[in-house]
Amino acid sequence: MRMKYLSIKRLAWLCMAALSAPVFTSCDMMTEDREDCPIGLYLNFKYDYNLERADMFNDHVGAVDVYVFDQDGKYVTKQSEANIGSSMPLADPTYTMHMDLDPGKYQFIVLAGQNTYAEQMEAGRPRFVRTEPQKGDDMKTLDIRLETTQQGNNMLLVDNHGLPLDTLWHGMEVEPVEVYAEKPTYHTISLMRDTKKINVTLREIDDPTQMDINNYDLRITDRNAHILWDNSLDETDWVVYTPHATWNTDDRTPAFDANGNEMEELGQIGHADFMTSRILYHDNAADDGRLTITNKVTGQEVATLNLPDILSRLRTSEDIYRYSAQEFLDRGYDYQLDIFLKGDRLAYINISISVLGWSKRIQFEEL
Repeated sequence: MRMKYLSIKRLAWLCMAALSAPVFTSCDMMTEDREDCPIGLYLNFKYDYNLERADMFNDHVGAVDVYVFDQDGKYVTKQSEANIGSSMPLADPTYTMHMDLDPGKYQFIVLAGQNTYAEQMEAGRPRFVRTEPQKGDDMKTLDIRLETTQQGNNMLLVDNHGLPLDTLWHGMEVEPVEVYAEKPTYHTISLMRDTKKINVTLREIDDPTQMDINNYDLRITDRNAHILWDNSLDETDWVVYTPHATWNTDDRTPAFDANGNEMEELGQIGHADFMTSRILYHDNAADDGRLTITNKVTGQEVATLNLPDILSRLRTSEDIYRYSAQEFLDRGYDYQLDIFLKGDRLAYINISISVLGWSKRIQFEEL
């Protein structure tokens, strides 16, 4: 009976050992093949900080750089990923960046674009130039400056070379994320788009046939060329943006003169496309960026518009009014300003975001 008992006991031990062996060899005992044993950091990205409130990371972002800092904010390393040619990893809805970091706590700054940073530096577009941190540098050393030239004593000019800015997204995580030795860490970082597209159209009410965009000087002045590590702005210097594209089109609707009589010729519409860096709304309106329009023929300044105030007036519906002016400006990125003139006077403006069908008319004088 004793031998039988020992045999049963031995058999039970062997069975337990056999069942336990795969557990140890699959993760704990193997050092070469860890495909079935995820470790390190798995970083996801999302870009839903927009007015559509939809995650458009996979559709919009083509390159991402992750700057890694330790829990004290000192630079450790950088890891990048980009869509290149037919290889489109960031377009995959399941995309995750795996970072093989040593155990510890880390902070992150993320800069993203439609192309890699190296491609941006070679493209001939107006450029956001980064100050890259070196090993051990504080995270505050990372910043971004629009490349500019001197324009007068107190003004810088963005020389756009007839091309739009490269799109820039920013994200960060300053609450330390812990990476473990024997289990994976999963984290998501949200991105904000800093670059804004603004299309301006000019129309003449008294004689629509006389509109010509080439007769007008349009420019945006702001203090947003220097973006700091945390996506705030160093507003020391004023900078001038000029349109990267201008053109005229026929107005398909009938044209009428100042007396209401239909005209034989088609009316004309002038167009100007701008791209700018992040737009801030200030408590003091004098600190806000401005759009100015000057008639080059008469020398008359026909409009000076407070840009953040005008754009944020689109917060009119009950559904979106919960956004502050600044959040609305940060979420929006593609604006349309239709400006109607009576001679050298501003008559009214229509502001719209075409994707969502939101619009607002601002009247400046009785017609």
